[in-house]
Amino acid sequence: MTPAQKAILKTLAYADIFDYPLNKTQIKTWLIWQPKSSPPPLNPALKLIPQTQSYYHLPNRQHLVKLRRQKTRFSQSKWQIAQKATRWLKLIPFINIIAVTGALTMNNSAKNDDIDLMIITQTNRLWLTRLFSTLILELLCLRRRPHGQITNKICLNLFLDQSAIKLPAAQRNLYTAHEIAQIKPLFDRGGIYQKFLLANSWIKNHLPHAVNIPTLKSSPSQSSPPAFFERLAFKLQYTYMKSKITHEKVTLHTAFFHPRQTNQLVLKQYHQKLKQLHLND
Repeated sequence: MTPAQKAILKTLAYADIFDYPLNKTQIKTWLIWQPKSSPPPLNPALKLIPQTQSYYHLPNRQHLVKLRRQKTRFSQSKWQIAQKATRWLKLIPFINIIAVTGALTMNNSAKNDDIDLMIITQTNRLWLTRLFSTLILELLCLRRRPHGQITNKICLNLFLDQSAIKLPAAQRNLYTAHEIAQIKPLFDRGGIYQKFLLANSWIKNHLPHAVNIPTLKSSPSQSSPPAFFERLAFKLQYTYMKSKITHEKVTLHTAFFHPRQTNQLVLKQYHQKLKQLHLND
């Protein structure tokens, strides 16, 4: 098997976890390749990869093409809902970025899926922002509540303040690199999205072609102790949610509301697929 075939199959194996066949452009964009060397020409290798219409996939997975088209249709109305929520949320002056994350970024949402949003706030304004954001979504009847209806509801599952936009080393893996590279910002105040990418330029180690990292210099965020009302907002919200926390990670500057260890589950499935394809070398 040639290096190009291996790279393509690894890329398709990851996408297959999400039942998502890739077209030629997407294979080039999401190619899993070590950036220390130049990738070989892909066109000859693609001729040996199963193809249905304009999509490439693993063997015996041609049915995913129809599923992808269905999910693309389901995703269209969800984008409209995300944009509606953004028009109101961006009125909160502490918000720097509102971005779609998860399946919707790839137009891969199932009919009954919710809509995941990431919010990046000014330093020491995360918990006030979360409070106001929750109230706005409640008034719009768009908030996803615990154990409630999830279809087309907004799930605010990731908050960062500007002092914490660089993800820690423990989270730097292929899964997280994909999630960052897929992010689609709907609102960006002051070019913070470019600073977010620059702070997480490590994603190039996993996906060297997925996103263009800016060349601007990263300036450290000016930090001061949280004001009284920010600490109060954090204390009240943390006290409320403390008994419900499972795998969520909550600090004064970050809030990862992911009850399942999705990164571990996805990476486990990925390595299983590589083993099946004899690619785990």
